[in-house]
Amino acid sequence: MKRREFIKTSLMAGAGTALSGRFATQRLLAFYQSSGLGLTLFSQTLRGVGSGGIPVALPDPFAAPVTGVAHYSFRIGQFTDQLHPALGPTALWGYSPALALGEGAYPTRHLGGIIVAQKNVPIQLTFTNNLPNQHILPVDVSPFFSDGADVSRASTHLHGGFVPWLSDGGPMSWFSTNSYGPSTPLSIYQVLNPNLVPGQAEYYYPNDQSARMMWYHDHAHDTTRLNAYAGVASAYIIRDNFELGLQNLGLPDYIEHGGREIPLVIQDKVFVNANTIFNDDPTWPTYCPNTTGSLWYNHIYDPADLAKGASASALPDPSCVPEFFGDTMLANGTVFPEAVVEGRRYRFRVLNACNARFLNLQMYVGDGSANGITLDGKGRPLNNPALNAAAANPQGRPTSNFLVLGTEGGFLPNPAFVSSNVPFNGTTAGGSLLMAPAERVDMLFDFSKHVGEKIILYTDAPAPFPDGGGDTDYFPGWNTKNNPVNGTTPAGQGPNTRVIMRFNVVAPTSADPPLTITKATSLTAGNDALLVPLGVTALPPGVPVRQLTLNEEFDDLGRLIQRLGTDVPIYRGTFARFYLDAPTETPLAGTTEVWQINNLTGDTHPIHFHLVNVQIISRQGKTGAAVPPPMYERGWKETVRMNPGEVTTVIMQFRQPSMPFSVPTSPRTGGHEYVWHCHILEHEEHDMMRPLIVM
Repeated sequence: MKRREFIKTSLMAGAGTALSGRFATQRLLAFYQSSGLGLTLFSQTLRGVGSGGIPVALPDPFAAPVTGVAHYSFRIGQFTDQLHPALGPTALWGYSPALALGEGAYPTRHLGGIIVAQKNVPIQLTFTNNLPNQHILPVDVSPFFSDGADVSRASTHLHGGFVPWLSDGGPMSWFSTNSYGPSTPLSIYQVLNPNLVPGQAEYYYPNDQSARMMWYHDHAHDTTRLNAYAGVASAYIIRDNFELGLQNLGLPDYIEHGGREIPLVIQDKVFVNANTIFNDDPTWPTYCPNTTGSLWYNHIYDPADLAKGASASALPDPSCVPEFFGDTMLANGTVFPEAVVEGRRYRFRVLNACNARFLNLQMYVGDGSANGITLDGKGRPLNNPALNAAAANPQGRPTSNFLVLGTEGGFLPNPAFVSSNVPFNGTTAGGSLLMAPAERVDMLFDFSKHVGEKIILYTDAPAPFPDGGGDTDYFPGWNTKNNPVNGTTPAGQGPNTRVIMRFNVVAPTSADPPLTITKATSLTAGNDALLVPLGVTALPPGVPVRQLTLNEEFDDLGRLIQRLGTDVPIYRGTFARFYLDAPTETPLAGTTEVWQINNLTGDTHPIHFHLVNVQIISRQGKTGAAVPPPMYERGWKETVRMNPGEVTTVIMQFRQPSMPFSVPTSPRTGGHEYVWHCHILEHEEHDMMRPLIVM
């Protein structure tokens, strides 16, 4: 059902407006801020990796305590970086490595601290928390977020990592400059490093995983959404010999060798306009930076979206909002950049690092306009060849397809071709390459047929997904019923949430070797064996099955809240449980389970599992047969899109990594403490997260 229909027919109905239109006032404030900044498209170069770009961390010259492996040191602190020529310095939080490739000590840039590791070569890391005791974003300290008073907390989570629980960086394993969370007191971290002092934490990553791109980011309880948006995140790449061997089949060489491999971290943000901030947003906290280029974040809850009977006067400001959607797209920390590429084959390692925005990645040949891509009257790209006959647009023609090699769980069993020019379809919730927050894709794209052309990387996924409203979608000519002053995006400028970046294709300096990787190429040797044969939707016999639910209702103040649950009613007749309720997902180490997760909400939720990778068996609606996942999802995953009205069935095995030290159990839960949660960060913290305790 549409989100509007869902909320009207659910048992907890009472929201005053359509969910797809909520927070219109705050979103328009975002537009007013960014529209006057003159953030031109394609006016800066895509930030690269390494010296002068996003820093790549190097190990220290001494071995790690206890384990003796290579050791890294990072600080987590506040700094400034310029993300567009028209912006002043942006205050950010983030990681800074003690040593960085080609740059010496402590380079501080957005998304800094990329780690390149080798399979089965463990590393150990010390993180020192240098965050100030005042956040750069509005912090909700209402009763639901009572932990939020200590805003300098951090917890480093290796997203997708197969790590011991005390190095997982869970929400209750936070550490601040002088205090620690209930799951990991200082003594737990000192198991790995007896020399730690208050304000530090220690992590051990065994890297016992196949080649893949992961990422590490903050996961502190109640402030994850703010800290990640503020910049506390970076990439983590594991290499192995199988991946190296694919270069003999035409895979481009690694970026660290100067090869045609490009990591792309995609985000959406809003920037403050110093000339209008306190006129447009009178309650913007004075403790938050307010110079042009500072980050802006929604902080006022729309009373129209309260549950019936709830009091608007009881709403706090700042308040956590159900989702945050920016109005400006960034790639590698740069706003609307351009990259010069040769007319050759490139490998892209893409991460959707948005708080809540889904992506439907497409490539179009630029049409020479200021926006690079011209839309028809319905907001669809005229460059789309499927629309060319009606649009009489001879410049629009198809680009190469995406050749998807892998997901966040490593290489697929077989590569998959995905069309690069299919706009989002609201009826089927389909498109080209769909990516939820936290999903990654490893793909090849061939620019050889586009020398002398400009190629636009484009997205048109609605927000919220899959039934969002126009007030979250900014593009040239933007104008919806939720915009009473008829503001529009100027040509060639932001706000724009459709255009991500542009590639300027120049003549190749040499020829590519032949590409012998096709959709028939077997990549199975490059990853763990799957638990269920490809395409089989029947449940494997003898494997225990858990019935779980995704739920939406209201918190005690009447704000929308998303929660996980079992199939047993507990609160007010709903299945939903709070994160701090007693654990219900407590598998034994070494066992295999099937989880059938029923989405009872109006949103698609990207459900992320700590510790384990999962295999999607099927998705099934209320009518019709179970359907296997598309080809580009038929491998290992750890973030899975779960659609409204569907049951998503996944299978997983709860292995524990073998450690060279004795691993204590969590003093909070008595087991090996992980979590599973929605990776829409506002959902995660309000309160769509549950413990996963491996016993």
